[in-house]
Amino acid sequence: MTHDSNLVGQLDAAEDSYKRSRLRTMQRVALGLLLAAAVLFAIARSQRGQHPAWAYLEAFAEAAMIGAVADWFAVVALFRHPLGIPLWHTAIIPNSKASIGANLGSFVENHFVTEQGVAERIRQADLAGRAGAWLSDPVHAAQVSQALIGVLAQALDKVDDEAMRIRIRDLASAELGKLDLSGLAGGFLDTMIGKGTPQALLDPLLEKLITWLGDDGNHDTIGEFMLRCFAIENAMVKSMVIGYAPKVIGSLREQAIDVRMNREHPLRGKLDSWLADSAVRLKADPGWKESVARYQADALRSAELQAMLGGIWDTLRQRVKADLQGADPVLAATVRQLVQECGRVLGADPGVRTWLNSAIEAGSAALVQRYRGDVGKFIEQQLAKWSKEEMSTRIELAIGRDLQFIRINGTVVGGLVGLLIHAVAQ
Repeated sequence: MTHDSNLVGQLDAAEDSYKRSRLRTMQRVALGLLLAAAVLFAIARSQRGQHPAWAYLEAFAEAAMIGAVADWFAVVALFRHPLGIPLWHTAIIPNSKASIGANLGSFVENHFVTEQGVAERIRQADLAGRAGAWLSDPVHAAQVSQALIGVLAQALDKVDDEAMRIRIRDLASAELGKLDLSGLAGGFLDTMIGKGTPQALLDPLLEKLITWLGDDGNHDTIGEFMLRCFAIENAMVKSMVIGYAPKVIGSLREQAIDVRMNREHPLRGKLDSWLADSAVRLKADPGWKESVARYQADALRSAELQAMLGGIWDTLRQRVKADLQGADPVLAATVRQLVQECGRVLGADPGVRTWLNSAIEAGSAALVQRYRGDVGKFIEQQLAKWSKEEMSTRIELAIGRDLQFIRINGTVVGGLVGLLIHAVAQ
């Protein structure tokens, strides 16, 4: 920023120097004509008795000097007191600095920065079309993506991580709390039943059960399980249960095989019926819905889930930074593609261009209307920062060279008028 400011200052100084040089050149030309008229007057005055023509030259030179001096006075009086003498109504621009700033601000505001003028200029510019063509260029798209990625990297370094964790955690908790888990679960079960998913899931489970029951190595485990289930302590009863365990296991295995092979088995129908009933109750039973909502709220308040939700920001930040620090960031390539796609759409779709141009036009009109009174005040305040001398100097550098032609024209026209008057008088 400092380098840019220094460069702008150097350019302004160079431009001022160039304007000042041109102004000095024209001032010398105007002064040279005045001196030439004075020399001509002196010569013609000394030779007036030698020939009648010298009287005409004398009249021309005298009027030319008067015109030159009068116009010099008029031009100088705009910017300063002629010869330093504070004559009435001189140094007009420095003494009128405040009114010039107010009038200039009002003039620009009322005649240039108008809603109609800005809207018409935007309409003619077709900003959307230009933006589309510019963004479609791969080089420009890469520049935009690099700029956006740079802004993102700086934002990641400066953001308050703890505040982001809390914000994301609270936001995620609030959104998860709004979910109707009971209704979603009921709808999910309906979808599963409609697609036959429960039966498809039941088949591999039955196959695993059949295999497990058929393995003799698991029979002791099953027998112990049966003893625990019935809380059997008597040694005789235990012996009987252990003795009948193989038959029970075989019977269970045969039942499992029957269910697996028979697609119309009653147990399969009961499974679908139970799931369908659960789906209906999840969607319509107030008791079930209340229970699910209570479990949902308890889960969201749990420290583990809150910590997980708060860790979303850390995970996201780490992954983004890791990608940006890589040799070929995926995020940069994605942004570049999106930028080019935006440019392509703007270039190919007239409707999108019209919509965007209309939005820009409406937005600019709204901004002009909103800040209408501030434009004039801004110009007035900027001019108020200049001193009288600085304002006078800047205006003189801007138009002073053209004003010197007034002095030149005054010299020539004054001389011709003087010559005409002398000729008429003769």
